[in-house]
Amino acid sequence: MTPEPTDRELAEPDLTDPATYRRTDYLALWRAVRRHRPIARLDSPRYGPFWSVTTHDLACQVLEDPVRFTSTRGMRLGADEAAVGAAAGRMLVVADGAEHARLRAAHAPWFRSNEVAAMRDALRRRLETELEPMVTGEPVEIVQRLASAVPTWVVGRMLGTDDADTARLAALVRTAFAEETDPAERTSRRAASAHVFGYFADLLESRRADPRADVVSALAHEPDPERRLTDEEILLSCDGLVNGGLGTSRHAVSGTLLAFARHPDQWLRLRRDASLLPSAVEEVLRWASPPMHLMRTATREVELGGARIGAGDRVVLWIPSCNRDESVFAEPDAFRIDRRPNRHLSLGAGPHYCVGASVGRMEVRVLLQVLLAKVDRIELRAEPVRSASTFLHGLDRLEVVLLPIHRADREVTV
Repeated sequence: MTPEPTDRELAEPDLTDPATYRRTDYLALWRAVRRHRPIARLDSPRYGPFWSVTTHDLACQVLEDPVRFTSTRGMRLGADEAAVGAAAGRMLVVADGAEHARLRAAHAPWFRSNEVAAMRDALRRRLETELEPMVTGEPVEIVQRLASAVPTWVVGRMLGTDDADTARLAALVRTAFAEETDPAERTSRRAASAHVFGYFADLLESRRADPRADVVSALAHEPDPERRLTDEEILLSCDGLVNGGLGTSRHAVSGTLLAFARHPDQWLRLRRDASLLPSAVEEVLRWASPPMHLMRTATREVELGGARIGAGDRVVLWIPSCNRDESVFAEPDAFRIDRRPNRHLSLGAGPHYCVGASVGRMEVRVLLQVLLAKVDRIELRAEPVRSASTFLHGLDRLEVVLLPIHRADREVTV
């Protein structure tokens, strides 16, 4: 049994220290904070003062009320204020009201198009090929060989770019959005960001001249003037979609493997009953909780959970804690593939519910389908190494063994 955190840790928890999330007891820390201080004003040595929210109900109140809690001043701690100001109202994640509705309407048709189904089939074929040499009973490191690769393939399909270009773009995006631990890194981050926007500008020009089935072409050739975006808005959209797709999806993939390695009974159950696949996808997203935090800013003085929040105060929602709130999820630390209902917040809530949710779910579902056809058991080879991050919640290293199904057992269809 993990001991409860000390009184000092409860009184002054530094939830913004990335090292916190490499501790073995960080879930116990959140559990204690939910119980004793579900909303608290903290003063971070890194990011200054903000309100910390760790419960599901309070987080929903914030996410579902963009009038009182705006996204236009940034959706994460540590973001470049000048960049946020320049993008506000023109980029989906930092827009509210009519501007957000307009931007979302421009994105939504592609995510409902046949291309998403085609992307699903392409991902299945790719995974079948890539997983085959991993399912041997020998140790395999999942983060680099699979978890980083899957979202990169998907982003390439979304943009219509080849593997080499997509890999270079992914490396630049990860540098541009890396969590800053040293001020000296700021220059390299800004340089990478400039390269990313330059790449998107060239891609947009190319897609205007030669449209394809990708999301950039769809935005560039939108026929409805009410939904048509400016070039700058398209570039910002590309930036947001790629950053979102590469970040949380990586941790969803590694979280899938870790969840079933930790809970072999649930893997056996899913193998026996593939009808549980949809609820298993939702439980993976809840249990892994890839986004670490979301931020909003109060537009006026408001009461939240008994606290008086001032106009201009930042409110930070710790998503993995909200997804393990005992008042909403029975046995929240348990991984149960039949959990229903499952009101997790891994894809957000309210008007900013993830526009690419269908793609995020598809990635986990297809991964599970391919694993179910090939893998008898998933076993941990070593304790995973968690990421030292306050923005994303996941793993830096996960070494597992994928034990193959005997050939005679591969008749099961999933």
